[in-house]
Amino acid sequence: MEKSRIGRAGQIRIYVGKCLRLFVSEKQWINFISTAIIMCIIALVTGEDMFVAYSDTKNGAFAIICACIWIGLFNSIRSVCRERDIIKWEHKTGLHISSYVIAHVVYELLLCVVETLIVITVVFLKYHENIPVEGLIFPMLLDLYVTLLLVMFGSDMLALLISCMVKSENTAMTVMPFVLIIQLVMSGAVFSLSGITERMAYLTLSKWGLNAICSISNTIDSVYEDYEIFGNGDCAATAEHLGFIWLLLLGYALIYIVLGVVALEQVDRDKR
Repeated sequence: MEKSRIGRAGQIRIYVGKCLRLFVSEKQWINFISTAIIMCIIALVTGEDMFVAYSDTKNGAFAIICACIWIGLFNSIRSVCRERDIIKWEHKTGLHISSYVIAHVVYELLLCVVETLIVITVVFLKYHENIPVEGLIFPMLLDLYVTLLLVMFGSDMLALLISCMVKSENTAMTVMPFVLIIQLVMSGAVFSLSGITERMAYLTLSKWGLNAICSISNTIDSVYEDYEIFGNGDCAATAEHLGFIWLLLLGYALIYIVLGVVALEQVDRDKR
């Protein structure tokens, strides 16, 4: 196919279609089942008083954020690097790298929308009696959904960036645990951070995801006396603060996408 004759929008449609075909042929829908199983396990081990008591809310929020980050990373960590030889060849025949990456972004966003819906469904089924209707921007359940979607999508785009940078699936899978550990350790939920680690935490999705849940949870009748619930700094229960976190999480995802395009543009320099 002469890709040089097809515009960027046309190439995006072609590669989104390819991703959807692979979703069926490679049975990637199994990821939805895995997401449900992970969330059911979390629901079994977390306390009954999430969104009611401080301890259960802290532990439950941390577990759910961990799950979203893991699911997002696993979604796309191998999606680009496994096709690197094909990309290199097709790039020489007119493939726009930006179109290829954006096609994956669209596909991964669709996956994240469904996977986050599974996550929030399990959360609702377990804690529906504890979740009030009123939220900060939308109803509280929708506030939680948007937050978890942005965390999962951001993690997915971080994995996509790694997949654009490395040259093999083995390397990608080797890097992923380190990225996951950094996200979890720097979240502030388990360890008290100060100095350089506190500054590093501002670059993690986990810190801001927990911060957002903290802000949302603080809408519930003075359950918490301290806004710094998770050691994540200001957790003001205001629409402005939550909106700022959402924009920040989206901004990180966009940065990962741009860097992914820049990294994959170097595919022609591969010596393999």
